[in-house]
Amino acid sequence: MEIAKTLRETLNFEGVGLHSGEHCKVILHPVDTPHPAAPWHIVVRKDHHTFPARWDYVVDTTRATVLGDGGVKVSTVEHLMAALWMTGITHCVIEVIQGNEIPILDGSALPFVEAICPHPVAPAPACGSRGDAAPRPLQGVGSERESIVQIRHADRYLALSLEGNALIGYIQFSEPLGVQAGAFCIANALTEIAPARTFGFLREVEALRARGLALGGALENALVIDETGYYNPARFEDEPLRHKLLDVLGDLYLSGVSLQRFTLVAIKPGHALNVQLAQLLAQRFHAED
Repeated sequence: MEIAKTLRETLNFEGVGLHSGEHCKVILHPVDTPHPAAPWHIVVRKDHHTFPARWDYVVDTTRATVLGDGGVKVSTVEHLMAALWMTGITHCVIEVIQGNEIPILDGSALPFVEAICPHPVAPAPACGSRGDAAPRPLQGVGSERESIVQIRHADRYLALSLEGNALIGYIQFSEPLGVQAGAFCIANALTEIAPARTFGFLREVEALRARGLALGGALENALVIDETGYYNPARFEDEPLRHKLLDVLGDLYLSGVSLQRFTLVAIKPGHALNVQLAQLLAQRFHAED
């Protein structure tokens, strides 16, 4: 577990909501006295409702992770949660002032990271390679003996081990995206994962908007893919893969468990599966306390 850590100061974020299209405003408040005996305390406050940013308050995982307590809902929390994990923040209050969604900003976790931790972090030495083939399974990952938690649904698989220092991902879509696979150092998440933006297919836009989704999506806050490839410039050749890993990290932080070293294997992850793994992780650690 990491030492309890809160924000240096109050931070304000505002902008369009990716799915609602509404103007959203969020304020992050530091917690006065984070205590090592309470290693994780991140809560959401909206309209006089206060509840933990935790897996058992997830009410929807359709194209985003949505938290709620039966009275209010706050959507698209995963990028902010990933930024809190990457910067080591274990204690804060997320106050939603306007709208029902965390603002999408540029579509990644980077604006949150830069506000929380304004000083650049030098990348650590490489711990893996990126390529177009499926990653080789790590020894012990997925076994009953070594893996803390794992979950499988059809061809989707997530596993987290307390050993190692790697994020391993694999996704497969129809062409032109095809297969993307790679391994990344956890220590490099701020530079190699945080900037990766949410992505979508141009062919899906009308259908999503008919369902009330992606109403705030734009070229300024998403990587768009058409029949020829990336419609707007990508930040990384494998940006969709990296963003999928960003989403997993954000959703896993809803477990309330702040891990320093681990190996994560994510094969075709999605929000529903991510939250299930967060639940298993929380239950495993709670049982061991």
